[in-house]
Amino acid sequence: MKIERDGGNQPYIEWEQAPGSYKRAWIQFKDTPEKDWAGTGRYLNVVRCNEPGKIGGNPTDFPIFNDLPDEQVLVAFVHAACAITGCEMPKDGNDA
Repeated sequence: MKIERDGGNQPYIEWEQAPGSYKRAWIQFKDTPEKDWAGTGRYLNVVRCNEPGKIGGNPTDFPIFNDLPDEQVLVAFVHAACAITGCEMPKDGNDA
């Protein structure tokens, strides 16, 4: 699974969940108390993409309460999402 970094140096995985339907999961760092609503400083965000690289909706954030590395959190989430929904796991390349 390919983990990339966005302009804010936040790690993410983007994959094609179903033909033509993309998702992006990333780790977001929140360092201001008014934005860090759970007090963890780290959040897993998930959003749909209209096409690869083009976020198309409002992300949902999940506070991260453990000390797992960012990359491990992302891979575990994508594995779980694919297993639960029955979609194909992303491969190395443009879809992950």
